[in-house]
Amino acid sequence: MRRLLLLVLLLTLLPVTPASASTLCLPECAPVVVVGVPGLRWTDVGPATPTLQRLSREGAVGALSVKAVPAVSCPADGWLTLGAGNRAVAAGIERSPCGGDLPDVLATRKANEAEREGAELGALRTAVEAQGGCVSAVGTAALLVGGAQLNCDVQIVEANEVVGQGTGRVAHAVAVDRALAAIAPRVGTLLVLGLSEAPGDDEAGLHVAIAHGPTFAPGALRSASTRRAPYVQLVDVAPTVLDLLTIEPPESMTGQPWRSAGEQPTPAELADVALLAQEHKRVTVPFFVALLGGVLLLLLLLWRRRPELAELVALGGVAALGASYVANLVPWWRSPAPLLTLLAVVLVLATAVVAVAQRGGPLRPAGVVCAFTAGVLVLDLVTGAHLQMSSVAGYSPLVAGRFAGIGNVAFGVLAAAALLASAALTRWVLLVGVVVVAVDGAPPWGSDVGGVLALVPAFVLLAMLLSGRRVSLLRLALAGLAGAAVVAAFALADWWRPEQDRTHLGRFVQDVVDGTAGTLLRRKAEAVLDLLLTSPVTALLPVLVAAAVYLVVRPPRPLAEVLKAAPAWRAGLIATGLASAIGFAVNDSGAAVPAMALTVAVPATLAVVLRARRAPQEAPSLLA
Repeated sequence: MRRLLLLVLLLTLLPVTPASASTLCLPECAPVVVVGVPGLRWTDVGPATPTLQRLSREGAVGALSVKAVPAVSCPADGWLTLGAGNRAVAAGIERSPCGGDLPDVLATRKANEAEREGAELGALRTAVEAQGGCVSAVGTAALLVGGAQLNCDVQIVEANEVVGQGTGRVAHAVAVDRALAAIAPRVGTLLVLGLSEAPGDDEAGLHVAIAHGPTFAPGALRSASTRRAPYVQLVDVAPTVLDLLTIEPPESMTGQPWRSAGEQPTPAELADVALLAQEHKRVTVPFFVALLGGVLLLLLLLWRRRPELAELVALGGVAALGASYVANLVPWWRSPAPLLTLLAVVLVLATAVVAVAQRGGPLRPAGVVCAFTAGVLVLDLVTGAHLQMSSVAGYSPLVAGRFAGIGNVAFGVLAAAALLASAALTRWVLLVGVVVVAVDGAPPWGSDVGGVLALVPAFVLLAMLLSGRRVSLLRLALAGLAGAAVVAAFALADWWRPEQDRTHLGRFVQDVVDGTAGTLLRRKAEAVLDLLLTSPVTALLPVLVAAAVYLVVRPPRPLAEVLKAAPAWRAGLIATGLASAIGFAVNDSGAAVPAMALTVAVPATLAVVLRARRAPQEAPSLLA
C-alpha cells in the first residue's frame, strides 16, 4: 500500500488527464510496459528466476546506472528520474540508508529547481499526452497482473523490491519473476529495470536493464549517452519509450534511446561488470592514500640516507599511475582482498617500468616513466578507453559523469605526463602535441572539449620555451583561439555523423542550431562557479597550482640549481601549470585536473632533483 501511495503522490507532479483511448497505440497493438524493481541486480538472475533468464536471452541486456542527483538513488529518486528523462531528486526522504518515506511534493519541486539539472518532472507523460496518448501507472506487480489491458500507450509499474541477503533475497526475486511471467506475454515491448537501490541499502550499484520486444534484438544495450555497451542509464528510459512511440523527446531530457548492439553478455558477465564498479568505488580512496602515503613516507626516510633509492620511489609513484590503468587487465576485483591485489599488481608493473627507465641521461628516467603513463592513456583511448572504466584514476559508472572518452581525472594525468615527457625526451614537441590533442579531442576517442582547450596553449607555450622564442600574452591568446578552433572542428565533424553515433560535441552543435545551447552553457558555468565557491578544498586548488608554478618560476636554491641545469624540465613544469589552470577553469568538475597533474609532476620533479644531486658532474648534459 505504501508503494502505491508513493506512486499516486508522484503522479500528482504530472499533468492529469483522464485515461482514454490512445491515438498512438491502436486497440489491437500492445503497449510499452516499464517495470521498475528497486534493488534488482544481475546477481539475482539465475535458475530461481526463469522468466528473467528467458527475457535476458531473448532481449537486449545491459548494466543500468541508476544515478539520479544523490550519490545513492532511492526509489522515489528513481521514479522521478524515469519520468523526467533527466536526473532528479525527491526532497525530504531518508537516504542513509534508503527508506520508503514519501517526499513532500512542493519541497521536491523546489529541490529540483535548486539543483539546476534542468529536469522537468513528468516530462515523459507530458510528451506522450501532447501527441494524444496516455501514460498509466500502477503500484505493485499484483495490480499489474489484474490490469494489464489498460488502453494506454505506456504503462509504468512498480514491482516489489529485491532486498536483503541469502534466501530472503532469493524469495523477493522469485516473487518478481512470477509477476513478470504473468505479464510478459501480454505486452509488445517490456523494459525491466532495477530502478534504484532498495529500502535499507546505503551503497550505489549497477542494476538490471532488459529490453524485450520486436525493436530489440538479442545483444548488449547501449545508448548515445554512454557510447559504451553494455552500460545504459536510467535517464535513457524516457527517451527510449518516446523513441518506441516515434515521439521527439523534449529538450529537458538528457538521456538517449537504448539500442541493441554487439554480442549479448550473460547475466554472470554483467554481474562481474557490476562487481568491478562496486569494488572500484571501495578501493579508490584507500589506493591513493596507500600510494601517496607510501611514496611520501619512503621519500622522507630515504631522502638523505639513500638518495638513489629515493629516486626509484619517486619514479615508481609516477609509473604507478600508468600501471593502475593496465591493472584492469587483471581481474583484481574478484580477489578476496581486492585492494591488496590491486596494489600488488600496480607495484609489479611500476617496478618493471622504473627498471627499464634507468638507462640513459639524467632526465631520461623521469621522461620515460611520464611517457609510459601518457602512452598507456593514448593507447587506451584509440582502442576504446576500456582501461579507464572503473579504474582508480579513471571514471565510474556509478558516478555516471562519463562512460567513454577521457575523464577529468585521466586528463590531469595525461596532460602532465605528456608535457613533461615531451620536455624531457624530444624536441618534436609540436608533433607530439598534435598527436595528443587529436587523441584527446577527436569524437571517436577522447571527445574532450576542456582538454583540447587546455592542451593546445600548453604545448604551444612549451614549444616557445624550449626554442627560446619570446612568450607573450598575445601569442598565448592566439594559441587559446587555436584550441577553440580545434574544438569547433571536432564538434562539426561529430555533428555530420548519424545522430545515434554523436557524442556530446555533435549534440551541442545541434543545440546551437536549435537555439537551445544557452541552457547547457549556463548549467556548465554555474557548476564551475559552485565547485569553486562552495568547496574550500576546491577553492584552494588554484592556490596550490599557483604556488607550484611560483616555485618553478622563482625556485629556492636547491631547486634553482637543478632547473638552471635542466631548462627543459622547467619549461615542462610551467606548461603543465598552464594546462592545469585552464583545465580547472573550463571543466565542470575540473578540480581533478590540477590535483592529478600535481600527482604526476611532484614525484617526477623530485626524481630529477635527486638524480642531479647525486650526479652533479652530469649536470651539463641535462641541456641535451
